Amino acid sequence: MNTKIDRRTFCATGFGLLAASPSSVRFGMIADIHHNRMPGAQDRLNAFLSASGNRSLDFLIQLGDFCDGYSFALTPEQKEFLKTWHEFRAVKYSILGNHEMDHGGKAQIMDRLEMPKSYYSFDVNGFHFVVLDCLHVNDNGKIVDYVNGNYFKRPASEINLVDPAQLEWLAADLKATSLPTIVFTHPCVNSFWYPGAETTRANVRDILTRTNRQAGWQKVIACFSGHHHVDHHSELAGVHYLLVNSASYYWVGPAYGSLAKYRDPLFTFVTIASSGSLTIEGKNSVFVPPTPDELHHPDAPHLTASIEARNIRLEPRP
Repeated sequence: MNTKIDRRTFCATGFGLLAASPSSVRFGMIADIHHNRMPGAQDRLNAFLSASGNRSLDFLIQLGDFCDGYSFALTPEQKEFLKTWHEFRAVKYSILGNHEMDHGGKAQIMDRLEMPKSYYSFDVNGFHFVVLDCLHVNDNGKIVDYVNGNYFKRPASEINLVDPAQLEWLAADLKATSLPTIVFTHPCVNSFWYPGAETTRANVRDILTRTNRQAGWQKVIACFSGHHHVDHHSELAGVHYLLVNSASYYWVGPAYGSLAKYRDPLFTFVTIASSGSLTIEGKNSVFVPPTPDELHHPDAPHLTASIEARNIRLEPRP
């Protein structure tokens, strides 16, 4: 299966989206806007695109749950949201989020997001990028796609799976490239403070770990994920695992009011230099009261309405 996507050419005159130097790559990233669930999601997308237009970027990427539970017939507001994304003049990439299959299948939402494939790779400025589809269910021993919310009310051990064919493709894709690589997923691949969140993607993490050990250098630089609506950084076998906070809120559950909203939209801009650095631009907001702290939510000690600025040193290729 050939899942290599050619980088689209574009003209960004007036929008500030110009290619970075060949020795570095710069991109804008946003996660979990949840249009159709989060009030004001359109304004949050507008803010991200406006900020992107003021920077020199190689591409934009959204990490899934872009639009939440769209049905077959789109409302005018849903059409406008998608139109805003598609008409912004930049190279753009998307990842499937779980909630995008709440009332439909992958083919339906991929068509709306103009995604030719659910997993793929591409090259920009001497860096290799991989987008994975981690949204499969174990249905009585058979690995099937998310569709019509079929992942709801299933144990964690049966959801957020990567199918065997894709795992085989991932290993082959990483072996074939000679470039430093960045991976994007919706759910996390490495552990963080929420116990067991990564369990069904441990096979992906093992492939990334094995790739670096076999290469003898930091071939896989980083893996960025959304889904969990938190900001977190960990490192294993030279791979930096970064959770990108939601643009909109943290899900506290119905007993606590469901959405702990962020006052301001969150998104970030990332610069990776072949000389050995990965820089994440920080963005800070606050919770709209009542905050998780005020609600005495059990996750409150771990939560922030922010994306932390980070300057991560990398090992230049020998």
